[in-house]
Amino acid sequence: MAQNPHSTPLTIRFQQEAEIPAQDPCRLALIRFGRENRVDPARPMELTVALPPMADPTPPELWLADEPVAAGFEDGVGYSRTGKVLFGWILLNEADFDHDMNQAAEHAYDRLLAFHRSRGFPHLLRIWNYFPNLHQEADGLDRYQAFCLGRHRALERVPLTEGELPAATAIGTTAPGLLVYFLAGREPGAQIENPRQVSAFHYPRRYGPKSPSFSRATLKPWPGQSHLYISGTASIVGHETLHTDVLTQLDEIIENLRALIRSAGEDISSRVKDPGGLSMLKVYVRHGDDVAAVKARLEASLGVQAPAVYLRGDICRDDLLVEIEGLYA
Repeated sequence: MAQNPHSTPLTIRFQQEAEIPAQDPCRLALIRFGRENRVDPARPMELTVALPPMADPTPPELWLADEPVAAGFEDGVGYSRTGKVLFGWILLNEADFDHDMNQAAEHAYDRLLAFHRSRGFPHLLRIWNYFPNLHQEADGLDRYQAFCLGRHRALERVPLTEGELPAATAIGTTAPGLLVYFLAGREPGAQIENPRQVSAFHYPRRYGPKSPSFSRATLKPWPGQSHLYISGTASIVGHETLHTDVLTQLDEIIENLRALIRSAGEDISSRVKDPGGLSMLKVYVRHGDDVAAVKARLEASLGVQAPAVYLRGDICRDDLLVEIEGLYA
C-alpha cells in the first residue's frame, strides 16, 4: 500500500473485542486491561496491562495506522512501526534489580531511549508507566519517588530537556513488573502546560528528590489532523492536592482537562468543546467502592457518550483518589 503523505498516521479508540479482526496489517497496537501484565514477543503489538476493569463495558484500546506496520522484538523491547510512528514497550522483572525501583526505572528508560532514537524516531510523544505498590517505602522514598529518580537519571544522560518532555502517566497496578510503553515520532510535538498548575518539572522537593519528568500534554500536528495526548491528570492546582473526597476531586480534574484543551489552541478547542469530546478517557480509581459514584458524576458532567473506561489503579500521591488521562486522536 502506498503511503499517503496527507493522511493522519494513527487513530486511537476503544473497540469492542468482538469487532476486532484476528489479523489486521495496519494494527499498530492493541491494549487490553486485566489482572496481570501479559506480553508476547511473537505478537509485539499486543499488551495486557494489570489494571482490572471496574465497569462494563471495558473494550480494548485499538491503535490503527494508515499503512501496514512492521513489528518485532529486539533486546527486550517489543515494537511496531510505520514510516511515521513507532510504538514500543518493555516489561521488566523487578527481581532482576533486587526489587529496587530506582534501578529498574533507570534501566527501562536507558533501553527505551536508546531504542526509539536508534530506529529513527527521536521524539517521544506519549509514554505510560505501570508498576505496583507506588507508596511502599524503602530507604526513605516511596516507590513512585524512586521511579522518578531513576527515570530522571536516564533522561539526563540523553539529555532530554524540560521542553522536550512528553505527556505521561504513572499508575500503580495489581501485579508485579514494571511495564513502560510509548509512542514516538520523527518530528516533535509541542509541549502543553496547564495554567492552573505548576509544571511537574518544577514541583517542590517535598514531592521527592527529583521532580516528575513529564509535560501536562503533547500537541502533535499531523497532516490530516492534530492530536492531543493528555497526561494523567489529578485534582492538583498549583502543586497542591485539592479536596479529600473523590467526587470533588473528580470535578477539579474536569476543570483541569478543560484548561488543557483550551491551552492546546484553536485547532483542538474548536473540535473538542469539552473533555467528553475527546477520543478516549481512561479513569483510574483507587478504591473500587468509588467507581459507581465516579462513573455517574462523570456522565452527568460530560454526557453518557463520553468514551471512558474505569480501571482500578493507584495514583502517584496517597491523598489522590482518582486520575484521568485523555487523548484526541
